[in-house]
Order: sequence, then C-alpha cells, then structure tokens
Amino acid sequence: MFDKCPACGSLNVRRSRLRASETSAPGPRHRSPHRCRDCGERFWIISRRVNYALVFVAIALVAGVLAWNVRGTPQPPAPAPTTDETLAEVITRAEHNDVAAEYKLAHLYAGGGGIETDKRKAQSWLERAAEHGNVEAQYEFGNALREGSGLVQDYEHAAQWLARAAAKGHPGAQYALGEMYHFGIGLPADNVKAYVWFNLAAAQDVAGATVQRDALLRALTPQQVLEAQAEARELSVATKKSAAAH
Repeated sequence: MFDKCPACGSLNVRRSRLRASETSAPGPRHRSPHRCRDCGERFWIISRRVNYALVFVAIALVAGVLAWNVRGTPQPPAPAPTTDETLAEVITRAEHNDVAAEYKLAHLYAGGGGIETDKRKAQSWLERAAEHGNVEAQYEFGNALREGSGLVQDYEHAAQWLARAAAKGHPGAQYALGEMYHFGIGLPADNVKAYVWFNLAAAQDVAGATVQRDALLRALTPQQVLEAQAEARELSVATKKSAAAH
C-alpha cells in the first residue's frame, strides 16, 4: 500500500535485484530498483536512506527558523491539534459501516498516519471495506491474499475478490484475474477466460495487457477468439451500465 508502479499504478511492487552492470557503478546508491509484479515494469525510487536524510535536513531547517522567530517575537498559544478529532471521526464512521471510512482506516493502520501501525487491523478494515463493496479494497484485499502479504496465502479466495473488482471494471483486477486464469492459480486454467480479462485490461491501457492478450491468440482457435471477444464486449457494456446507474 506504499509504492506505486509508474506504468500501471499497481501497489503490488517489490524491490528488484541489482544487475551486474548496476553494481559496478562507483559511489553510494541514492536509488533502488523495484519491479511491478502485475505488469513487470522495472523502475527506480529514491532509497530510504536518502529520504531519511532529506527529512532530517528539513526538520533542522524548520527548527532553526522557529528558534530565530521565537527569540524576537512573543508567540501566541498554539492551536489545539485536530488530528485526533479527525481520526476519531473516521473511526466512528467506520464503526457505523461507512465504507469510505473503513477503507481510509485500513490505510491509516497500514501506514501509521496519525495512528500506530497495525497490519492486522489494516487487513481487517480492508476486508470489511471490500465486503461492503469498495472496489479498490476488493482489489487490494484480493491481491494481499494472492501474495500472502499480511495474510495466509489463499489463491481461491484471492480469485474471488479479484473477480468482484474485475467485474466492476477495476483494470488492475482484470489483469490479475487474466493471469490467474492463464496459469491456473486459484482457478481452473482457461485461456479463453484469460483472453477475456486481458482484453478488458488492455482496453483500459493496463501496461502489459495487450502483449499478454495477443500472446494467447496462438493457444486459441478462431472460434474461441470470437467467443472470448463477444464475452469481453458483454462484460464491458454491463460494467458501463452499472457505473451509469450509480
């Protein structure tokens, strides 16, 4: 739930190993390679060490400015912080089945934004938001089950949650579901279904989806291709009608 792939926007990214040509570069490394597990995109992000250094410098500068101002000018009392009030409101709304608050609280617990980090509570609220129909939560929870990230790895339930999000038009879920059908992970291997979901993801410009879809053409008969394309059209129309109704 932290770094995003610049190509497809997926949160399913992991640090990548340095290549031989990259390890030979002299001097300290200020960036580290990462790879997206959904589309395969490899990209670089600023390393944590550099981020920590920048934060330290910023804090030092702010402290210096404050100290300079305090010496010459009487300061009024600081206003009471509103973070706790805002957090309390989010918790209250989440406890009353507000799906947006549930999803937000899941991210707060995951990232420690104004609240102590608690991965188990983060996943619990994420599942609750998914159950109440939040499409992003359904995708993220399905992905967490697929990867075994903070949860016991469970391909069968991962496929079910990703299917819910994919049916509502979530591009990342459509691509992930295409992969699961293609490789038979959590679902019976089915190249026709895989083509359907890769085709829908490609229509939403998901990186790598076009390549995956077209590669499947060699494994399908002409009749299967026509059936898969007809199913993709029907799903696309149904998704648009559902979105317009809401």
